[in-house]
Amino acid sequence: MRWHETLDRFADIVAAWEVLLYEVEGANSRLKLTIVFRDGSTLHMREHIFAGQQRKYAYHWQDSNQQLRVRWDNAPHWPTIPTHPHHKHVQSEDHVEPSDATTLEEALQIIRAAFTT
Repeated sequence: MRWHETLDRFADIVAAWEVLLYEVEGANSRLKLTIVFRDGSTLHMREHIFAGQQRKYAYHWQDSNQQLRVRWDNAPHWPTIPTHPHHKHVQSEDHVEPSDATTLEEALQIIRAAFTT
């Protein structure tokens, strides 16, 4: 995982970050981060990789009042979404949309773009 290099590339929007969990055991890894942005919003990130292949992720972006902005994840509970299992929750748990963003870098690109609009 090169997550720290990814965060370095987004230093213009990232104010601080904290590693909550980082474990590597053979081909399995788990990472949990909290990233604080310059506007006070926060991204809670978790990513688990199993046997070096299967990947489970969630990137939960909330505003400074801790209200959901977007959460990208690949939990398989929305089978009718065209990008299944990848999807995003926008502004609410119940508002689910397709999503092509499946990595920390892609989520950070979307967040950066939101700051410039």
